[in-house]
Amino acid sequence: MNALLRFLSLWLLGLAIYVGGWYIEGPAFQAVQMGAVALFLGAGFLALMAGGTHRIELSTAEAIVGGAFLFAMLVAFVRGNPMSTAFGAMFLVVLAAAAVLARQDAAARIDTVFRRAYIALIVSVLATQPAEYLASVAGTVEYSIGLVRFAPLGMHPNLSGLVYGGGALLFFQHCLATPRVHQKLFALLMSALCLSIVLAASARASLLALGLTGTIAVVLIAWRGSRRARMALVLSAIALLVVAAVKAGAIADYLTVILDLDSPTRGTESGATGREVIWREGILLVFSDPLLFFTGRGVRAAGPEVIGFPVESSYINLALEHGVVFGLLIALCFVVTAWRALSRSFATGVMDPALFLSGLMLVFVLFQSVFNRYLVAVGNPFSLLVLLLLLRLNLGLNPQPSRRRPALHPRPARRDLPPTSAAVARHAAPQP
Repeated sequence: MNALLRFLSLWLLGLAIYVGGWYIEGPAFQAVQMGAVALFLGAGFLALMAGGTHRIELSTAEAIVGGAFLFAMLVAFVRGNPMSTAFGAMFLVVLAAAAVLARQDAAARIDTVFRRAYIALIVSVLATQPAEYLASVAGTVEYSIGLVRFAPLGMHPNLSGLVYGGGALLFFQHCLATPRVHQKLFALLMSALCLSIVLAASARASLLALGLTGTIAVVLIAWRGSRRARMALVLSAIALLVVAAVKAGAIADYLTVILDLDSPTRGTESGATGREVIWREGILLVFSDPLLFFTGRGVRAAGPEVIGFPVESSYINLALEHGVVFGLLIALCFVVTAWRALSRSFATGVMDPALFLSGLMLVFVLFQSVFNRYLVAVGNPFSLLVLLLLLRLNLGLNPQPSRRRPALHPRPARRDLPPTSAAVARHAAPQP
């Protein structure tokens, strides 16, 4: 019976990830999004009913994020905003479900569930929107419209950059971690398809975030990686330089079109005035009220329908909704978790690709959140993965002891710590 409940829990999780990738226009949108949240809650409930939940006290990250949303819910209640209060309560329930899933032995298979759900989403995109995808990825420009940006399954191009940019890292993680050649090739193909969707959407913030994340990865591998990893890095760099030299003109022309660099509103001559203006307005709003500077306005109480303009930055949005103190603490949770994951991925002297890419996923969402407000969210597949990663990595960051090297920090005798992350847990058992 317990095995059946765990199986159903993982299936509900996969459905939550898949349904969360559909953005249907009209009144059905909220129903679909709430359906995805309900499926995620069902996955957490069945996992709890199945038993086997590790009894670990709240991590610092859980306490901070949970405390921030509880405080925001109370602020919204005091301010007489029932909708914001409801959103805060919903996130707390989702956080509780994520905490249960992160403490399961079956968490070792969560990354497999995410990959399969992403595969289903990519297949759905290619099956339902082949013409739109091909036109956008080719860089089609229409008169009076400009660049045709791809919206996979109705998702906004900016959000699709986060979702499928994160998907590219998820599949690349599996490409490096699996020893099987055919799985490596398939994962590499899926990663490339995810990147092509980001390009088709002309999601420039995500492309920039991926570039910065890749730069950090290269620096860390060159600094702390093994000789074999450094050699692979050098060979890859040489191959890229050769391709760039041979196809320099074609690559430059394609990037100019797909990045919309000549656009009067999005191009280089626009001066980035769009985001610069709303960032300035958002910062001024943060400092406009001394009380709200510390308390915030409540969850979803800083949307464009409330304050009159969109806040295209997670960090300004956190300050507006949770107050500067809690907003800063939430951001620091992500920064510290990413830094510890990346540093400890080289603890044995050889890069652990599962832990390394987990850290890079958090780095990616941190960079991407400068330009978009999706750092803490539950309505899309990658945000669900990031939430689970944040919790899982903080439940036990130390990798399992190596046979060649004793653990630097022995495990407490009375705590049943789970593996490092859902991906790293593959060492103990087989793993939005």
